[in-house]
Amino acid sequence: MDQYQGIVCAQYLDAYRVYLPHQGNEVSARLSGSLRQKLKQERTLLVTGDRVALDREGDEGGSAVILALVPRETLLSRVEAGIRGQRQPLAANVDYAFICTSLNEEFNLSRLDRYLAIADGACIQPVLLMTKADAVQDWTPYTTQIMTLRPPRAFILCSAVTGCGIAEIKTLLAAGKTAVLLGSSGVGKSSLVNALLGETRMHTARISGFQDKGRHTTTSRELIALPGCGYLIDTPGMRELKLDNSDVEASFADIMDLSVNCKFRDCRHLHEPGCAVKAAVERGELNAKRLRSFQKLRDEEACRRKRR
Repeated sequence: MDQYQGIVCAQYLDAYRVYLPHQGNEVSARLSGSLRQKLKQERTLLVTGDRVALDREGDEGGSAVILALVPRETLLSRVEAGIRGQRQPLAANVDYAFICTSLNEEFNLSRLDRYLAIADGACIQPVLLMTKADAVQDWTPYTTQIMTLRPPRAFILCSAVTGCGIAEIKTLLAAGKTAVLLGSSGVGKSSLVNALLGETRMHTARISGFQDKGRHTTTSRELIALPGCGYLIDTPGMRELKLDNSDVEASFADIMDLSVNCKFRDCRHLHEPGCAVKAAVERGELNAKRLRSFQKLRDEEACRRKRR
């Protein structure tokens, strides 16, 4: 039996594409019967970025066979859209969460708070990629807002047109690091991928060669090996991002530091007397909008934990 370790780079209804780092190529693969049963019992799904052991000799259908799932180092997930509220894994074994926001009307600090809480909960280092930097003359209104975040967040000004920030991104991905691209539709994720690859890559062309291996799912995520550095996991724009394993407190360190001086230990920073957080808002030391964002995410996180 010829066994290799690979990385899941795309998932389909009943088949996978697996990248083989030591060979630099991809193979079509299916789950072995025993692994399928094991994953079913554990209520686990393979996801882009998962490392797997597989048999290259394949089955009768010509596909390689995935024999085992290598234990994950990290897992980024959200609660799926709709009323069922089930966990939806997004990417595994990720070192960085590249949270993309464009320098235009799409920029929304409260939306970034949500992405940051999910990355913090997964113990994945977030980096804010501020795209379309070539489209504005003055970056200050955007960077000033980013620099109010506590804890401080790393950010890179990017442009797929001018190449601004591309070298910085490649430096982060050196030594085989993996990053997942997150953000709304239209923020320029695909353009960044093309700039990092140095070529225009049509996503549909990558899919067409495997159409006979299974119907492509509606939540397409693809791992891309970058020449000379690491990996990117490209994701579709997310219309709705509900918290799963989040860490809201870690994402609002400034509010947590202030709350130590509240009169009541369980202060919700609403109408309680002696609230140090509300006092900071009144003094102009804390933005009221940031407090509202914290309260909304905190309540959503608490509600999610009660349902588990």
